[in-house]
Formats: sequence, C-alpha cells, structure tokens
Amino acid sequence: MTYDKDYGTSCSYLTKARRVQFFEGPNEPAFAEFMEMSTRCVAILFQPLEMVFKRKDGLIVRKYPDVAVELWNHAVRFGEIKSNQAWFDAPGVRRPLDRMDLALAAAGLEPLMRISGEPFRTEPVLEAQAEAMEARFIPFDLEADVQAVTDVVTATGGCARYGAVLAALGGRRARARDKLYAMLVRRIVGFDLSKRPTADTPVTLPRPVVPYALREVLGRFSGRKP
Repeated sequence: MTYDKDYGTSCSYLTKARRVQFFEGPNEPAFAEFMEMSTRCVAILFQPLEMVFKRKDGLIVRKYPDVAVELWNHAVRFGEIKSNQAWFDAPGVRRPLDRMDLALAAAGLEPLMRISGEPFRTEPVLEAQAEAMEARFIPFDLEADVQAVTDVVTATGGCARYGAVLAALGGRRARARDKLYAMLVRRIVGFDLSKRPTADTPVTLPRPVVPYALREVLGRFSGRKP
C-alpha cells in the first residue's frame, strides 16, 4: 500500500475488468468488490478515461472519472466515488464534475453517477463481500455443478432457496458455499450480497450476457483532441 494526499491506495484483480485495478481510499475498493459480485454489472474499469479540456484562456485541464461500468442491459455509466453526497456539493468538486457531464452528454452518454461509498462500507456489506471475494476463484465443475444448480432453480420456477442450492451441490457445506460464490462472480447464479446469505436467500439464474459496450464507448473517446 502506498499513500498519496493522506489516502491509501491499493489494487486488486477484478474478474469483470480482466486485469488488476488500482483504487484510492476506502470507498473505491468497497464499490469495486460490490460490483464484482453483483449480477447487474458485467464489466468494470477504474480510471478508465482521460478527459482533456481546453479552457478559454488556453489552459489544458485533465480529468479522470473514477469508474466506468457496463450493466447487464449494456448501458454504460461513468461515475465518481466519494464518501457521501455532501462531498459532491463542494464547489471544488461540483464544477469539474459538471464539466465532465457536458463532455459525456456530447458523446450521447448519461451524466456521471455520483456514488456514495458509505452504503458499501457498512459492516454487513463488508462481511458478505469479504467472504465472497475470498472464494470467487474456487474451481467448480462447469458441467456437473452448473447443471445441479440449474436443475434446482428451474424446478422451483426460476428462484430457489440458498440452502436448497447448497444441498444440490453436495459435499461439504463450506465447499458448496465457495463454489456458489465463484458462480456468482461469473453470473451463473444471482443472489443478494448486501449481507451474508441465509438458508432462505433467493437464488436465481441471470440471463447470460457478453460484455462489449464499455469497450466500444472507450474506443469512441480514444484519440479525441480537446
């Protein structure tokens, strides 16, 4: 860990980024881990883009959105992450973000998401995410294990109890739990991780999605001049 401007910086490999990502402070990694395990997100990159602006006085200003995400419906959103909404009201923060909004609008994109990190740093969320992130690379059988999970979920109308899905995987419960987390990050299954799952947590089968839109959007910005 290194330090810059009194904030710790860290890094982690994200499956949905397909590479190591670097974070500043406690809010960015908390949001990253939540999105890594969320079936709503199919791709994510931090510091994905350099926005270069030329002011009226000729000065060149460079700004960097904290994050870009591609959602399950291929919508692409850029975002800025702060501890809470009060940070976004500060003039030194608000004006640069407004300028970035204008650039995004000119490219036909939605305004920056103003993301509050605090909801992703509550104790229940951090506990659930820590357990899931630790298990997300556990190997599982792409045929037998996936078929077992698919069978139990489809047999109950597309939504099964977490406990029933673990039982369908068989073996030690802890091993089955870890396999399910590994399937979650790959969007084979879907369930809520705002707290640790219970036996009654609903488990679904998300629609398979191949990400492409984030890559295309970043390509549109590549090489633009201020």
